[in-house]
Amino acid sequence: MSWSLLLGLVPRKVWLWLIGIVGVLFVLQMVLFASAITTLIGFEKSDSSEDVQSVDAVNGTAQVSAELENYRPLFEEYAAEYGVSDYVELLLAKTMQESGGRLNDVMQASESLGLPPNTIEDPERSIKVGIRYFANMLEKAGGDVKLTLQAYNFGGGFIDYANTNNDGEYSKELAIEFSQMKYQELKHTGMYSCIRPESAETGACYGDIGYVEAVLGYLKGGVVESDIEPTGEWVMPISESLTQTSDYGMRSDPFDGTSTMHRGIDFACTNAVTPIQSVDHGQVVEVERKQSGYGNNVLVKHEEGLYSHYAHLYAISVQNGDVLQKGSEIGKCGSTGNSTGPHLHFEVMTKNRYGSDVDPAPYLGL
Repeated sequence: MSWSLLLGLVPRKVWLWLIGIVGVLFVLQMVLFASAITTLIGFEKSDSSEDVQSVDAVNGTAQVSAELENYRPLFEEYAAEYGVSDYVELLLAKTMQESGGRLNDVMQASESLGLPPNTIEDPERSIKVGIRYFANMLEKAGGDVKLTLQAYNFGGGFIDYANTNNDGEYSKELAIEFSQMKYQELKHTGMYSCIRPESAETGACYGDIGYVEAVLGYLKGGVVESDIEPTGEWVMPISESLTQTSDYGMRSDPFDGTSTMHRGIDFACTNAVTPIQSVDHGQVVEVERKQSGYGNNVLVKHEEGLYSHYAHLYAISVQNGDVLQKGSEIGKCGSTGNSTGPHLHFEVMTKNRYGSDVDPAPYLGL
């Protein structure tokens, strides 16, 4: 039987109905196919997302001048506008390095607009432009605070350079390398000079290679990387045989004999020789060098509500913001500050605040 005869025997409505069913099935098949492709792409993106850099968290209070503190409401306002409210303290610390709050272009933001330095004369505009630029750099840097800070000083090209040459991560060595390269390109303009002795020694005279450390120096508490995972099993702060010379608790003050609270445990060690090490993975959140009180001392954050404190050091081997592994050297035993002789004064604290100490003995298994 021919197709024309068959078509003539079947009512037209039936044929239209059959064609409609076939069309619906075809569309449904395409939708299912597209869904499967999307799912596969989604899995691929999910897998690749593990390569995204961890976001840093700001964990400190900016030490600022009275002039800069007056601008705090503007920093809070524009930080909220550009989605960086969690970085207000860091922005204030950064501005202390830029101007101390004493210039009209308070955030030295003119150059981010392609203008000569200090072209902006309105402090509020400087804050708005500066925070907007910071937010852009932070997003481009994938949340890496140190990379963002150095890019604020060098320009966004530093992030591209880090992506190409260091897997998108900041390092001081990379900053020096980038500065050397850019200085060779631009020194003929006469616009750049070596602002630090280290810059002159290395020929890294483009921008400020010490910018990150300088900014973090104004941030009491530092910057903590969110992917730090402490082991929870501490080692001793001195790897050699230990001699404990003073316990945690009330004791007779070695200077005046009065009853006083001793907020840590003391261990004997050899001045300028014995290495002092981090008791667990963590990040340096405070470094102080002084000749009173704790003397040269380092505070390390291990997790929320747990810090280790190392005091009276002869020398310090770390800087604010450094990520430490368990057993990383922090410095050398010393007798700086209020000390009767070489020893390590070791504290455990629950906050980045004096007086939040607890007995270290249980943490050290003593």
